[in-house]
Amino acid sequence: MLFWLLFFAFSMAHADVSQVPSFQIVEDFSKGALGEFPKSFRTKPFQRGKAEKVYRIEQEGENLYLSADDSEEISTQIFKKFLWDLKKYPAFRWRWRARILPDGARESEPDRNDSACGIYVIFGAYTGDGLKYVWSSTLPVGTVYEKKGGKFYVIVKGNGLSKGGWREIHVNVLEDYRRLFKKEPKDNPIGLGILTDGNATHSPAACDYDDFIISKE
Repeated sequence: MLFWLLFFAFSMAHADVSQVPSFQIVEDFSKGALGEFPKSFRTKPFQRGKAEKVYRIEQEGENLYLSADDSEEISTQIFKKFLWDLKKYPAFRWRWRARILPDGARESEPDRNDSACGIYVIFGAYTGDGLKYVWSSTLPVGTVYEKKGGKFYVIVKGNGLSKGGWREIHVNVLEDYRRLFKKEPKDNPIGLGILTDGNATHSPAACDYDDFIISKE
């Protein structure tokens, strides 16, 4: 969290205060309760108990972040709803750290479709168009897989674990949508989803998440 706050504080100090803010912090977990499920997130109906077994707030030094650990093949998504003006803020960035990659997972194959780290951007409604940004166990960076129902998986980290812990990811959601759906988005995104799972491969999966930010660029 501290890195992003310092970076954007510098950016704002050199910006025209009359202009629209150049970024919006969506979630940095700084207000979370250690060891608890993040209060700003929701689950699918009747899935809260399962989600609480996977997702909880942890701490490193003074920084709070979201830890996800699915060792029981639970596979449940959590979601944060917020106002996202995509034309104003097309860029999306976050930090994550894969700790356990599901063994042999491959998002393009239904019987191996697991990911240690997964971020969803959903347009219009829960059943609308969607993009999923993935840290894959086996697929290389740049791989795109189209799933039925208007969803695309985009591999932004792949081919296993990378040494060094946390990784910063920068994407342009508007450009990705135009490139993959071949059209302009009819609706703005309604928020972001998170999924760490290993149920298809029957193996554990774990990832840490932090500092979700939307911005002009």
